[in-house]
Amino acid sequence: MSQNNVFEQVIKLIPRREFERAVAKFDGDKGTSRLDCWSWFGALLFGQLTGHDSIRAIERVFCHSNDRMKRLGFTPIRRSTLAEANHKRPLGLLEEIFKFTLQQARACCPKSHGFRFKGQLLALDSTTISLCLALSPWANYRRQKGGVKLHTSIDLAGDLPELAVITIAKRNDIPVARNNFRFKKGTTVVFDRGYWDSSWLQQLTDSGVFWVTRERRNNQFRVSESRETDRTQGYICDQIVYQKRISGSYSRRYRKRLRRISYKDPDTGKKLTFLTNRFDLATSTICALYKARWKVELFFKTLKQNLKVKKFLGNSAHAVKTQIYVALIAYLLVQMIRAMTKSRVSMPDATAVIGTLLLLRQPLQSLFGRLPCVTRHPPSPQLVLQI
Repeated sequence: MSQNNVFEQVIKLIPRREFERAVAKFDGDKGTSRLDCWSWFGALLFGQLTGHDSIRAIERVFCHSNDRMKRLGFTPIRRSTLAEANHKRPLGLLEEIFKFTLQQARACCPKSHGFRFKGQLLALDSTTISLCLALSPWANYRRQKGGVKLHTSIDLAGDLPELAVITIAKRNDIPVARNNFRFKKGTTVVFDRGYWDSSWLQQLTDSGVFWVTRERRNNQFRVSESRETDRTQGYICDQIVYQKRISGSYSRRYRKRLRRISYKDPDTGKKLTFLTNRFDLATSTICALYKARWKVELFFKTLKQNLKVKKFLGNSAHAVKTQIYVALIAYLLVQMIRAMTKSRVSMPDATAVIGTLLLLRQPLQSLFGRLPCVTRHPPSPQLVLQI
């Protein structure tokens, strides 16, 4: 029995029946005669995994590997039909596939925060993806720059994006978070101080959601209680505080009590002040929660460096969002493969290996078998002299 190539094994992680169910839900194939949604999605996913950043390159691969692609149910790809599909196919279809793939990834990916913590822990943040302003004038957010913004919340236990919202870059983060993100009761959400909004934080607290953030410079508080801390470990203070009235407006004040923790890094001397509505956790745990927020920055870095979200196959807002959603689905599929193979290979290395071997006939279980697990260190600033 011949072994399927890597691409066949990867795309079969999304069952065809589930995909067709989503197509029927959004009438994705309505009015199409040449390129169905399955072939359209397969072409975009192939481009994400291999790094092809042009429609012409994708067309050539699908034409030269016609027999292999036919076995997966793909129809021939043409540049004009693929470009048109990127502008017209429903985004709801990709959102549905993203949700299904996320459920599959949750079931197989290991869950570990890196420290002891009970309950769901999410990191909320956004990143700007630059666009050419001359080609995409709808994405203007500065005088000579264009871009879109990807808002997401990352499950820190499995490094999985729980939700993705794509807006223009000049859209503020707080309205997007208030209108699109719904957190379950008991969830702990970590975000930076750019998300500070008293009314929204009050809403989260009233709905039973915990949060951890950094203090803004213009925030003023009244200290109600001070707790003992271990200053030898860098914990300067642990206080119960109430926010003072801002500019004479009572409605802009967070009315409930808060916990303020100040920490000074013994090595760098940098001082950080955190605010949270959790009073049951140790001081060290609150600091560790905010430190774990860095995982969302690593997610954005991996997405931009290892998947195709810099050069787009279309210039319209619809085409840009389409490519970003397919990139997120590709990210989840690679995470699933890492979990299924129980590999310790990093996410960037796994993406590079899969993209390189995508058309080879090799089982997924042996895909990362011979890769060394190397810890990367920055180069030494000292010049090495050859003797």
